Amino acid sequence: MTDLTLQRVDTDYQFENVMTGDVLPDLDFLWRRMSEATVATVAQQPPGKVLDVGSGASKELFRLADLGWETYAVDPSNHMLGVSQLIGERTDAKVTLVRAIGERLPFADGSLDVVACQAALDHFADRYAFIREAARVVKPSGRVVISLNNFEGLACKLGRPLHPLAKASRLHHCAEWPCWQIPPDHNFKGDWRLVQQLGGPWLTLERAYGISLMCMFYGWGHLLRRLPRGLAQRLLRLSDRIAYARPAWSDVIVSVWRPVARQGRDPS
Repeated sequence: MTDLTLQRVDTDYQFENVMTGDVLPDLDFLWRRMSEATVATVAQQPPGKVLDVGSGASKELFRLADLGWETYAVDPSNHMLGVSQLIGERTDAKVTLVRAIGERLPFADGSLDVVACQAALDHFADRYAFIREAARVVKPSGRVVISLNNFEGLACKLGRPLHPLAKASRLHHCAEWPCWQIPPDHNFKGDWRLVQQLGGPWLTLERAYGISLMCMFYGWGHLLRRLPRGLAQRLLRLSDRIAYARPAWSDVIVSVWRPVARQGRDPS
């Protein structure tokens, strides 16, 4: 990887980069479900060593530490590592914080049981460098868990052709950012087709599922806010079940990978 590529790594990432202003029920649900799904998917493995790459505030790692995991966080942002440290000072759970980039992981070959990357891969300068590194540091019996925004999900496919109509009406005020438009701090467009070939020669796709449906679609979040909370949550859970079975439609795709067997590696 060249120095020019490294210049595309965001080393000053902060919470403000995610979203400013009002958080509507659909986006709040998506964030909570993604966090829950990451913890639940990792926890399907016996407790061991887990690394979260692009870890942000590391809240999933603190939960996994409470479940008996030895937890490591990698993030290029001093700000986000500082947030993780502040959270860690208020809990008994221990997370080892490391400032590094996903394309160059400072861990030994086959030293980790799970490598996770939640909603961060599309910020990386070189996604395949990370995939190669994840396959290197995970044990042959381990897993790599990746959550990726889907910019060809149902909300995006419907949102694009409806955008001119939305702009001509008050609906264009209902989304701070069009759900189908890739944010400027993303380095590539995630979608189901990309996920299917993401592992390259290093990882084999074991399974994939979707999270959330229609998040940030014009007017959807505002409609949910006007509904009784119980009804809104039932609608969100129902759409989430549909997304789970149809990852190509979903707002976020969670994929679980195992490393490709390499000659000379101990299968344990």
